[in-house]
Amino acid sequence: MTSSPPTNQETTTFQPFTRTVAKVRQSWGRISAQKQLLLMGLLSISALVTFTAWVWVARTQAIIDQSVSQFGMALAQALARGGAEALSNTGNLEGLKYYILTERVQTPAIAYIAFCDEKGEVLLDSQMLHSHGKGPDVFPIYEQSKSYAIPGVYHSPPGYKSLTNIAVPMVRNNEQLGICWVGLDNQSFTILGSPKETQNFLVSIFGLLGLLGAMGLWTNYALINRPLRILSQGASEIATGHFGHQIRSQRAGREIDQVVNAFNYMSSRLQQYDKQNVDTLMSERNKYISERNKLELVLMSIADGVVVCDRDNKVQIVNAAATQLFAKEAKDLLGKPLVFCTEGPDSPQICQIVQAFTDTVSPGSLEPVAQQVHLGELVVRVNMAPIILNKEFLGSVLIMHDITKQAELERMKSEFISNVSHELRTPITSIKSYVDTLCNHGEKLDPDIYREFLQIIDSEADRLMFLVNDVLELSRVEEANRDFELEPGDIRGAIEYALRALNLMAKDRQIELSMVCEEEDIPLVNINQESIERVIINLLTNGIKYTPVGGKIEVIVNHLADEREIRVDVKDNGIGIPEECLEQIFDRFFRVEKKVHTIKGTGLGLTIVKKIVEKHHGRLSVSSALGQGSTFSFFLPVAEDLDENEKKDEGQSGNAGSEYLANTESSSLTAS
Repeated sequence: MTSSPPTNQETTTFQPFTRTVAKVRQSWGRISAQKQLLLMGLLSISALVTFTAWVWVARTQAIIDQSVSQFGMALAQALARGGAEALSNTGNLEGLKYYILTERVQTPAIAYIAFCDEKGEVLLDSQMLHSHGKGPDVFPIYEQSKSYAIPGVYHSPPGYKSLTNIAVPMVRNNEQLGICWVGLDNQSFTILGSPKETQNFLVSIFGLLGLLGAMGLWTNYALINRPLRILSQGASEIATGHFGHQIRSQRAGREIDQVVNAFNYMSSRLQQYDKQNVDTLMSERNKYISERNKLELVLMSIADGVVVCDRDNKVQIVNAAATQLFAKEAKDLLGKPLVFCTEGPDSPQICQIVQAFTDTVSPGSLEPVAQQVHLGELVVRVNMAPIILNKEFLGSVLIMHDITKQAELERMKSEFISNVSHELRTPITSIKSYVDTLCNHGEKLDPDIYREFLQIIDSEADRLMFLVNDVLELSRVEEANRDFELEPGDIRGAIEYALRALNLMAKDRQIELSMVCEEEDIPLVNINQESIERVIINLLTNGIKYTPVGGKIEVIVNHLADEREIRVDVKDNGIGIPEECLEQIFDRFFRVEKKVHTIKGTGLGLTIVKKIVEKHHGRLSVSSALGQGSTFSFFLPVAEDLDENEKKDEGQSGNAGSEYLANTESSSLTAS
């Protein structure tokens, strides 16, 4: 046979019990093992004492029950003899009624006394003599006398009052006249009263023992744990550097006091060691911090970018110059992979170089590696070296030098060489060709043609001379230790000279040149006449080159009284300059046009203009837009303010010399 699965009703019945058991197990699991053992011991002791008390109470109650049976048997036999005598003498029990009633009232333990004849018929019942009659909770065993052996002791069945029923025969002259029944109330013969009271007593003993045990365990646990907590707090104080921390005696036992004393001794010794070593430690610490700060200051003050990476190419140290090269803050770089901090996953040029370098590094190959990379719009030379300690590779250090200007200078020098070579070759080739023709066939040429050839040779020689003059003039104005000889003069004289010098050139292109000066009295400026004429000629020449036929160029002179400056504007309506080229327009060898040979020039004219204006303590600016022409403006201080400016610029002459040397060195390095 197979057992049937539990029904829904059975499952619902067991669910509360299951949940209760689960909660008890969960709560028990939260208790520490030490507390579990203590609780189990406490429960075991309480249960053992309660069981012992129950055994002694049960044993004593059994002795009392035996004594009650013996007392009841003696009482029943006495009553039986009296009943037998009354029946023999009078034939009835009327004489015993008063005695039985009195005895029952005086002895509450007697529940009833009954006399029956030999046939079992009740002759006298003490319950019927009582005013209340027969009690409903007393089992009338004497009414069923024939069903029991006589004599005997019997107990009332369950559901009735607990009585000990004793039956004794009434005998007179060996003749059985009837039966005497005596019922004794068992509750009158107990140590603690009713069984429920006995049960409550045992439960009270168990609870009291448990409570006393719990109080004892808690007291003992507190006496032990309190010193342990204080010791733990003391250890925490020492861990935070509070050496010498002392703990008072806890009086929790000899062992605990020994532990406390040992702790106090250890704390005192640590305080002594700390006092002995603190000066040495602080000295070493300050020395370490000083060296570290020096290293950080050196790294941070280096003009080149410095990046230190670990073996996984994660950035560990970065200085300010490197953050400027990467256009990021230091917090966005530190602790992150180099590929995500610099160029990004799409163009990991630096990361690829560093990864290739770290993959091939070994303790024997300590030579640094230098490569040139493009970092956005910058050109950077990266020098890499491994960091090796005890033959273990720890990472790499990158020194990044921004060579964008040098690269741009190299590019412009290449363009300059290309321009100059072309500009030199063209007039020289032309001169050589015409000279060869004149030498070999001059006597055969017509005089007009002969004169035309000579004019062409002269024109090409002038062109060649202008080119050489530009190069020499740039070299001259860039000399830091050479100042112009300045004299007070009227700027309008230099402008008029430049207009006359370029008048024929402008007429050839049908371009109108003019000077605009609305003020009659213009303050004098300290100028080098020849140099300022060169400035205006260069600006006008550029305007003529880049202004279409029929255009117009104006030279406008203004006196800025508030700034105490003379402003000169060279304004044309030519093709204009792109906005992205305005910042580079005054750089050496820079030309706006991409096809360098469409308009003759070397790219030095505006550089010469800027250098000359700066030598005059002035400044230069440009504004332009494509298709709308350009305006070049330079500002010169009036003569009475020049002396003060010279004093302010005396301290800058050394810087200018340094700049010249740096530019010269950069040029030399780039050329090499």
